[in-house]
Amino acid sequence: MIQLSFAQRRLWFLHRFEGPSATYNLPVVVRLSGALDVDALTAAVRDVVERHESLRTVFDEDEGGVPFQRVVPADEAAPDLPVREVAPEDEEAAVTEAARHAFDLSREIPFRATLLRLGTREHALVLVMHHIAFDGESMAPLARDLSAAYTARLDGGAPGWEELPVQYADYTLWQREALGEESDPESELSAQLAYWQGELAGAPQQIQLPADRPRPPVPGHEGGVVSFSVDPGTWAGVQDLARSCGASAPIVLQAALSVLLGRLGGGEDVSIGAPVAGRGDEALGDLVGFFVNTWVLRADLSGNPAFSEVLERVRGKALAAYDNQDAPFERLVELLNPERSSAYHPLFQVMFAWQDTALVGLDLPGLTAVMEPVSTHTAKFDLEFAFGLDPSGESLTGTLEYATELFDHDTAAGFADRFVRVLRTVVTDPSVPVGAVDVLLPGEYGRLVTEANDTRAPWPAASLVELVERRVVSAPDARAVVCGDVEWSYGELNARANRLARVLVGRGVGPESLVGLALPRSADLVVGLLGILKSGAGYVPIDPRYPSRRLDYIVAEAAPALVLTDAATAGVVPDVGVPSLLLEDVDLGGGESADLSEGERSAPLRPENVAYVMYTSGSTGNPKGVAITHAGAVNGVARLIERVGVGEGSRVLAGTSVNFDVSVFEIFTALGAGGVVEIVRDVLELAERDSWTGSVISCVPSVFAELLDEIADRTTVDAVIFAGEVLPASLMNRVRAAMPAVRILNGYGQSESFYATTFELAASERWDRGSSAPIGLPLGNMRTYVLGPGLTPVPVGVVGELYVAGAVGRGYHERPGLTAERFVADPFGEPGSRMYRTGDLARWTADGQLECVGRDDTQVKVRGFRIEPAEVEAALTAHPGVAQAAALVREADGGKQLVGYLVPAGGRLDATEVRRFAADRLPEFMVPAALVVLDRLPLDPNGKLDRRALPEPEFSGGAYRAPSSPGEVALAAVFAEVLGLERVGVDDDFFAVGGDSIRSIQVVTRARARGVEVSPRDVFECRTVAELAVRARTVGEAVVLEELPGGGVGRMPLLPVGAWLTELTPQHDRFSMSLVCDLPVGISEVELLGTLGAVVDRHDVLRSSLVRGEGGSGWELEVGVPGCVEVAGLVRRVVCDGRWESGAWRDVAARELDGALGGLDPAGGVMARFVWFDAGEGVSGRLLIV
Repeated sequence: MIQLSFAQRRLWFLHRFEGPSATYNLPVVVRLSGALDVDALTAAVRDVVERHESLRTVFDEDEGGVPFQRVVPADEAAPDLPVREVAPEDEEAAVTEAARHAFDLSREIPFRATLLRLGTREHALVLVMHHIAFDGESMAPLARDLSAAYTARLDGGAPGWEELPVQYADYTLWQREALGEESDPESELSAQLAYWQGELAGAPQQIQLPADRPRPPVPGHEGGVVSFSVDPGTWAGVQDLARSCGASAPIVLQAALSVLLGRLGGGEDVSIGAPVAGRGDEALGDLVGFFVNTWVLRADLSGNPAFSEVLERVRGKALAAYDNQDAPFERLVELLNPERSSAYHPLFQVMFAWQDTALVGLDLPGLTAVMEPVSTHTAKFDLEFAFGLDPSGESLTGTLEYATELFDHDTAAGFADRFVRVLRTVVTDPSVPVGAVDVLLPGEYGRLVTEANDTRAPWPAASLVELVERRVVSAPDARAVVCGDVEWSYGELNARANRLARVLVGRGVGPESLVGLALPRSADLVVGLLGILKSGAGYVPIDPRYPSRRLDYIVAEAAPALVLTDAATAGVVPDVGVPSLLLEDVDLGGGESADLSEGERSAPLRPENVAYVMYTSGSTGNPKGVAITHAGAVNGVARLIERVGVGEGSRVLAGTSVNFDVSVFEIFTALGAGGVVEIVRDVLELAERDSWTGSVISCVPSVFAELLDEIADRTTVDAVIFAGEVLPASLMNRVRAAMPAVRILNGYGQSESFYATTFELAASERWDRGSSAPIGLPLGNMRTYVLGPGLTPVPVGVVGELYVAGAVGRGYHERPGLTAERFVADPFGEPGSRMYRTGDLARWTADGQLECVGRDDTQVKVRGFRIEPAEVEAALTAHPGVAQAAALVREADGGKQLVGYLVPAGGRLDATEVRRFAADRLPEFMVPAALVVLDRLPLDPNGKLDRRALPEPEFSGGAYRAPSSPGEVALAAVFAEVLGLERVGVDDDFFAVGGDSIRSIQVVTRARARGVEVSPRDVFECRTVAELAVRARTVGEAVVLEELPGGGVGRMPLLPVGAWLTELTPQHDRFSMSLVCDLPVGISEVELLGTLGAVVDRHDVLRSSLVRGEGGSGWELEVGVPGCVEVAGLVRRVVCDGRWESGAWRDVAARELDGALGGLDPAGGVMARFVWFDAGEGVSGRLLIV
């Protein structure tokens, strides 16, 4: 048996893992014009296949699952050249069909030829080679030999070429010998692998690029191709820059590509794959075969360097890589053992290829032959950029092969256009910082920065107070506030608020002072809030339900002039020396009720005065106060009134804590539009009512998910607006199913900007365009930018940080340093304008919507993978049995584990089934290691998920857990056997304890022998014995075939391999296999004969005779009934001394083996012979089985 080369091992594994496909085909079409001799061409094709053993090699595996290659004799391998009549208009389809042939490498040679007859003098020869036997450098010897063979056959002779000095099998053996043993620290292989281990340590596992669709758990390898070119001027600049920097042109191209990938979301650490020819020995130049190796260029873009610096870094990495280019990529993957995923290529997903020679041609007498590559419409990687000179040598041509499961054609074409743009920029000015390289296409800047933010709208020059007072004037008797049995008109509300405001003014409160608001949820809460604003002061919400330490901090830092509270709440207000005003001590029912004049306040109330300071969570652990002006709040309220559709008489439910800015929306959109605000304890109160009818409910998605099923049949509402969290598509569609006519809006904003954007799903519309709702478009007078390094806009689809500009907050109260850090100058706005850095990660979608994908501080890394919890949560909530989900990372067994928390939609939830559901939708590394089912998710006082309150899971892995079921026992034994371990627990990860791709195939083979049926993909996806036993299709027993009539007795055909042995030589009786086994001490002759008799009776073939078929045609086996063989006649007893290591015994054993072979007589029914070496009592004997 001939081993596979290192490169072949990976392709063989992929073939076994994915099954036959065209993904690794290398097709070429030769367009032939002229008088073609089909017979000569057929013979020439066969000559080439005979000359190059690699083209007539099949691949298989032995009984232990170890792959090997077998060269098929030339006469057996001689390929046909089928001729197909094809109309010219059908040529492309016919070529594609031929190119997409799926080779079964264990059954057919990796070469196929088809001739398409397009006319009398027009033909197309389609040659298809599998990559396991062919590479790009093989094209030249193939074309040269085919030309020579056709010329010779046309003259009636055979090609007279010299015999090749080596064949591919020789290279396979030489490769291992030349590189040495990995265990030898002095070997070349050991040194090169050590380099790569250091170079790729900690490299990102997966590049983040702007895909049009989520990455599937298992790639289908469907692909498309985009062709592009680099103009002569830019190409000349590339060559000039290369010469000036002591680099090659391909290195300049690679450096430019790394910059592009980094700017498209790949970050500062970009890994790109590149092929190297692998033909260092001159003798390999004329050989067809798979010699190419792959190395990984890891480009460092950190520190926003100039392109010239990036080029120098890439040059240094490339030179070091060339010095270590022989280390087999396949072995490198096994050695580095990155987290395995069937979703993407290991170590890199973008390939760079350079063709330094023009496409070779054929010299065929009487014919004009043009050779062209053919697309198989497959993709081996996410993206593969390939470059080569055009025939003139003055410009560069390129192709981009892309995975259609991830990218649309327009997106891929955009990548190519962006590459040319980046290349032109960096060769024109190599000193340009990479963060300043413009990757936007013409017109894209205008769409993203200007058109998307064309939001200028009339901005009411008013305060929140004036909005309400205008409604008082227009409709004083209209209902304004409802809370339980309390109802107040606009006039009543205004009068009470004015009386409170005068008391506050009398206490020295005015514009730019602060008043703490600590009142329970009642109608008086609105009075208190409005009264503070009328006094000119801003309010500081102090929710009595918050923890005392948080309240202590808020009151101490905000330092309000006083705190407005009531007798029932005063006990929870921190005693930090701030005076209090009890609402009961204010006569709200009597006294002056008219609106305050400007003269009554300590200073005029202006739109730029602070309206409130709202405390939100801070990264230091302490909350930070966000100051919002009246102008900002009024703009948001006015825009939301329009967008949500709140009008006179609209009833808005107000159930959000005043510590959350949604409360501002609830209260002031209602009062500013002449509607009714209904104050409730919280939105969950709706579940306690018989019914509710109104216009608007606002809620955090996680809360509404709990509430929906309980209120759907007794609640009538026009619009539901969500905010505060990602809105899952599953919740949107649940709302749509339960409330068919409701409008669904998704609002986005922060305390720092109030509401910034909204998205609306119209009544009756369902959402099927993603796992979550977009956040829509900016509101009037708001602007949004998705920016990358250097505050430059990123292209559509690229994730960047979201910045909000326009009517944003003033900043953080008493925190000038933090304000300067988060509220930065707006380079796209008018002079002096600012924008808020949200910390949210977002992207523009192709249809012009903003999509929030998480936060830059919540994105986590698990085993080297960047994971956004929101994406995991969306996949979990897509399960029909899951109402809510949360995902976060926990420490377990010294590493990080992804954990999912589930709330059932109703009934019992099977976490194992949910995990399988998620595994069908997510790559393995994003599937939670543990799932915890909860009655409900813990929420903080603002109604948001409280991640710190989620319970710790119980991880089953780590400690050894023994197998229990028959399937687990069998698989654990197979794992241990394949990995050479003493034992393997059911929770041990196959790849973590030493497994690799080739060994996974051995698991399949050996598991089948134990009656457990799994596939290589099963091993890859179900890494533990416990999971694999669940996936196995047959556990604990082998597949049992149906018994034929008469049992195993009578005549049956000889299997093909048996027939082949009989044809090799008439003297086939001595074809045999033998083994020696130890016998139990003290075994008697009777016991031995009984044992052998049982074995012979059990196995039909041991009772068979080799007989001629009817009429003497072919061979058959005739099996006798059990008991028909006299076993004693097959056993020869030899007495010996039991010194098995002695040379004397080996001589005796050799003679006895020769004698036993001579005693075999298949035609006479003697299929086995046994020699019993009897060492006497007290010593274990031996048995030779032949």
